Amino acid sequence: MWKTIVVLSLVTILAIAGCAPQANGPEIEIKDAWARPSAGVDMNGAIYFRIVNGGNEADTLLSADTPAAKAAEVHESMADDNGVMSMKPRENIEIPASGEVEFKPGGLHIMLVELKQPLAVGDEVQLTLRFEKAGEIQLIVKVKEQ
Repeated sequence: MWKTIVVLSLVTILAIAGCAPQANGPEIEIKDAWARPSAGVDMNGAIYFRIVNGGNEADTLLSADTPAAKAAEVHESMADDNGVMSMKPRENIEIPASGEVEFKPGGLHIMLVELKQPLAVGDEVQLTLRFEKAGEIQLIVKVKEQ
């Protein structure tokens, strides 16, 4: 009889566990954020980080904003067939479910256009990232050497 009770208890526990709510939607986290110091008279800057989505649904980075510059734009650096580097604005960066997207030198980055003041090592920059589903994520980004 006690074996029957144990078996029924285990079946009940497993059934309840199987019905437990699963995580829904994206779970966005920003990791390893840093900004490059601005060089000389260059009044632009760049911010890099990893966007990690621990959720079971993709999300999309729509835009960025900072009080430190006239604009914060998602850009991508790329080399052409001759090795000449260029940049172009990007929109709607998809962050896959259970995946990540890296913003790094020579690739995706947040371009800080017309900085209000130069960025030096040790400074901090406020940054707001807007996602389609996760909404706004605000961070403080330290300026570091590459």
